Amino acid sequence: MAGKNGFTLVELMVVVAIVAILACVAIPAYINYVNRAKQGEAESLLMTARMEEAEYYAENQQYASIIQCLPSFAGANTQCVSVCNNAVCANTSAAHYYTFKVSGFQPGSGSTLPYFQIQAQRQINGTNDTVTISASTDTPTVQNPGALHFSIFQWLFGQ
Repeated sequence: MAGKNGFTLVELMVVVAIVAILACVAIPAYINYVNRAKQGEAESLLMTARMEEAEYYAENQQYASIIQCLPSFAGANTQCVSVCNNAVCANTSAAHYYTFKVSGFQPGSGSTLPYFQIQAQRQINGTNDTVTISASTDTPTVQNPGALHFSIFQWLFGQ
């Protein structure tokens, strides 16, 4: 076999080991990047919903208590929009990987000022990733920043 070129088994195993190490670094980084992008999209929808709540309040002198009353979340369910603030409509809306829900209270229900809070939530690796915005905040608040953290060791060994 003199003069024949090829790879030895040891050389091949070294290359496979290098590729495996690179994958252990690259895969979690990519998954964390995708999760942050999805969370950013949810934050953008929450900012839009906050503006729509302000518009709804200007027109109706109260905040929408059903998420489907807001144009971004109404979708094809125009029946709910026509009977807004009625218990007929579901108060959750799934959009862009998250489930959105609005809650709030009106004056006379034990509060002094009208208020709303919109929550976006999804499960990531058994942990809740929750982002909220309210009438008293200007930017969305992440409730569990560690929910987006993905680790190969945690995935493999469940720790």
